[in-house]
Amino acid sequence: MNKETRYVVTLNVRVYAENDYMARKRAHQLKEKVDDAWNNGEVKIEEIGCSPFASLQYRKLDNIDKPTAKLEDAPLPF
Repeated sequence: MNKETRYVVTLNVRVYAENDYMARKRAHQLKEKVDDAWNNGEVKIEEIGCSPFASLQYRKLDNIDKPTAKLEDAPLPF
């Protein structure tokens, strides 16, 4: 019987987006792809920040939750 040991891996990934909302959306899409590919790899997004190319500035996003769909496009419940 081959017993495998569980490891924790920390990744730092660049996501390009037009704005904060799209960066959050793409980050969560990537998270879901990894979860699906690695049998619920238990991926956790710990931080999202804006770091413009060739800049030392960094702006941490206050809200890193998965964006929700716009309610105005959803059908009414009645």
